[in-house]
Amino acid sequence: MKKFLLTICAALLLLATPAQAQDLGVELTDISAEDFNAPIEKFYATLPQAKGNYKSRVRPIVIEGAMNTETEVLIRALKKPVVYREMNYMFVAGTYKDYPVVIVRTEIGLANAAASTALAIKKFNPCAVINQGTAGGHDPALKIGDIVIGERSFDHTAFRSAYSAAGAGIDLTKQENIGTYAYDAATKKFQAYTEYFPDPKLLQVAKTVAAANKNFNVTTGVIGTGNSWLECIDYMNFLHDKYGSSCEEMETNVAAQICQNAGVPFIGIRVLSDNATNSREYVPETAKIAQDFVLLVVERYVRDVLK
Repeated sequence: MKKFLLTICAALLLLATPAQAQDLGVELTDISAEDFNAPIEKFYATLPQAKGNYKSRVRPIVIEGAMNTETEVLIRALKKPVVYREMNYMFVAGTYKDYPVVIVRTEIGLANAAASTALAIKKFNPCAVINQGTAGGHDPALKIGDIVIGERSFDHTAFRSAYSAAGAGIDLTKQENIGTYAYDAATKKFQAYTEYFPDPKLLQVAKTVAAANKNFNVTTGVIGTGNSWLECIDYMNFLHDKYGSSCEEMETNVAAQICQNAGVPFIGIRVLSDNATNSREYVPETAKIAQDFVLLVVERYVRDVLK
């Protein structure tokens, strides 16, 4: 009887013990990297708040970043920064190398990036938009700290799956990319685009800057966008093999989509903060590398194209 009671108690203890947490790699609280940014919000709070509408004799360049880590270097580089707020999104206007620039903290994700990009275009009438920040690698050849200039981008969550009956299991590799809808100036209608391309002049300038600055490890590639953080190697390999994805993030493609709607030149530039195909490490501080590179792109674009 005693042995029986001990067995029952042991079973009850096993039932009461929480299941071991599934290995999700990066903790969700780390995604926005706010642990590294407590002082940054204090810095932003010291910036003067705008009174009235934005005014500039020439159209500014808009640079986007989703998080504090992806905007701090840019904002600190501005002269006479002034904060504008629309729908709780933060826009910081100033000048860089004597040219007007607006930094947009888009916040994380597709909806936020689309909304803040549309607001930026409406409010500031930019001559170009650069979306930049961190990304997770899909290409095993890429390392943390490498920069990807987006030769094209796509929404890796915009797909139609193949039919499968109940109980047949899940195979997301059986899919067709159905794209996202954007305005086509030629037909004057919205239509589905499975991919978006950067402005040729912005792309050429970014390549020129990469070639002239060997301290950056830069490649051109494909940026995949979606409201997801993938660490399933088989699925990442599938996206890399089927669509050519170099990396994934959560904002670039929708910003490209909105810019096409408005007819504004656009480019996406991303730096790898992680690459689960070859490492479990996550280094959000690489965001500084992308910002340093983008500032050089802005300087060159102003000199070679705008002036």
